[in-house]
Order: sequence, then C-alpha cells, then structure tokens
Amino acid sequence: MNDKTRIDKPIILITMGDPAGIGPEIIVKALPNINDDYCPVVIGDRNALTSAAGKSGFDINGVNVVKRAEKANFSADKVNFVPVSVAGLGTLVPGKHNKKTGKASIAYLETAVNAILMNEADALVTGPLSKKAINEAGFYYNGHTDFFAERTNTSKYAMCFYTDNLKVALVSDHIPVRKIHTRIKLARVLRTIYLLDEFIRNLEGVRPKLAVLGLNPHAGESGLIGAEELNEIIPAINTANERGLNVAGPLTPEIGFRETIAGEYDGVVAMYHDQGIIPFKLIAPYDSVNVTLGLPFVRTSVGHGTGYDIAGDGTAKENSLIKAIKLAGDLVRPGRKPL
Repeated sequence: MNDKTRIDKPIILITMGDPAGIGPEIIVKALPNINDDYCPVVIGDRNALTSAAGKSGFDINGVNVVKRAEKANFSADKVNFVPVSVAGLGTLVPGKHNKKTGKASIAYLETAVNAILMNEADALVTGPLSKKAINEAGFYYNGHTDFFAERTNTSKYAMCFYTDNLKVALVSDHIPVRKIHTRIKLARVLRTIYLLDEFIRNLEGVRPKLAVLGLNPHAGESGLIGAEELNEIIPAINTANERGLNVAGPLTPEIGFRETIAGEYDGVVAMYHDQGIIPFKLIAPYDSVNVTLGLPFVRTSVGHGTGYDIAGDGTAKENSLIKAIKLAGDLVRPGRKPL
C-alpha cells in the first residue's frame, strides 16, 4: 500500500453486522454525530443502508462508494461505503435473519479484517451479528471475539466492556456455565489482569487499581466454598502485585462493583460472562462498548445485540455505536500503543 494515498485522518471501519438487524439503522443515525477528527467507512449492504436511512427519516446525503477503505475521502455530506455483495442475499426483511444474513455478517468482517491487516484503516468498529445466523451459515463462532482471535492467530485476548465510569474484563466469556471452572486458571486470570491494566493505562495514562472478583459465593469463604480462589485467583493477584500492578481481591461481585462505582477501583476483572455483564448493563444499558483486548489492532463494538424485534421500526438507539466509534478514534490517535 502507498501511504500517500491515505486520507490525513484515522480511518475507522464500521461493519454493518447482520443486515436484517438494527445495524444499518444505528449506523445512519450515528454518523451525523461523529466529528471530523477521523474518517468513518461503512462496510456492508448498500440497499440495507439506504433503506434504513429512509425508514428512520435520516438523510445520509449521498454515498461515496469506494473499493478499498484507504481510498475514502472525508466529506461531511457523504457516507464512505465499501459494498460487499453476498450471493443469494436477496431482498432483506428487517427482523428476518437466516443463514444468508449470517454469511453476509462474516463477509463484512472478512473485508474489514483484510483491510486493517493491510494497513488500509486504523481501527474497526463492529455492528451486532447473530450467533445463530452465522452458525447456520457454517461459521462456528460464539461471537466476534472468537472470530477475531482465530483470524489473527491471537491466543492472549479478553472481552472487555467499557463505559465512562466502569471497565470490566472477563476471564471467560461465551461458554456454558458448567465449563466456567475449567477456564479459571492462574495464567488466564493473570493474563486478563494484564490486559485490563494495559487498556486503562493506554486510555487514561495512569496505572489503574483493579478489583478482581472471586468465582464462588462469598469469594470462596477461604476455601470452604470452592478452591478456585485459593489455587488460581489469589496466586494470580499476588503475582500481578509482585510485578508492579495494583490489584485487590478476590472480592465478592457486589463489593467489587459497588466500590468501583464509588471510585475505589478503576476496573473490574470478572470470572465469567454474567458475573460481569449483568451489573455492567444495569449501570450502562444503552451506551456500553465492547472492546477486544489483545488484538493487533483496535476493535470496538456496540454493547448490544441485533434487536430483531425492533428492526425496521426506526426506534433503535444509536448511543452505543456512537460511543464505540469515539472510543476507537481515541485509541488510535497519535501516540497510542496497540491494546
């Protein structure tokens, strides 16, 4: 790639997600709220984008179609768009997903990952996809995180949720509850602590104080209710502190979240998905951002699903996508390190 062809602004890719979901709608609603510090480029189905704009009453003022993201030209009155055609997709019906929409979701991601790995863009923001639809299409992932980890050969990564006053990283994510204990190992807990520490330092410029939660009720009650705290979590906390990090725990979830919200801690390391996500979503139901830590590029996402039940009716909220785009832009501003 010839860097001279690149626009003099960070290029942020935005994938549509499942084109039958609310992804197209929240994109057309979000773009007018993005400042001109960086250049957004949408990847997806053009018909879905224009249809969503019309149904939502938003004027996207024209589309600048480009074959490659690096060819984007910033314009306040046009949407830079990389169209991706999927055979058999046909006419989309909002709220009606199938294996073709699942195939389309993955095609958009493949286009985006190829572009960013070729240095044609600076960051990636993803719209919501359906795990069911992509699996029906033959792509057996439990979500975006697994896709990106496989596609980039990344083994040390973590799912993280972000809002202004709360950051939560997960030691295990989309796995059955009965298997959670198999993932709570010293190395994995320590890795997640490191990744969250690095993320907050990169974002805020200071070493954070992190709260690490226990796995079992009452954080194990000194081994009376499970051994994971004694055997895996406490040794990870001790190792992190010995290496200069600032980590406390294991704490019970109610104490960990309450004290973090009160300002005692800067972030939370949760052991499993619902332990971290339920309190997080109660605090930030509409403006949460999903960040994949450990990838070789910045990737953020909306913190919600495809919203099939409201797709096409014009009521979807764009708050999370706006925040995801702005966070991605902040993380790739000059001087930032990869996450």
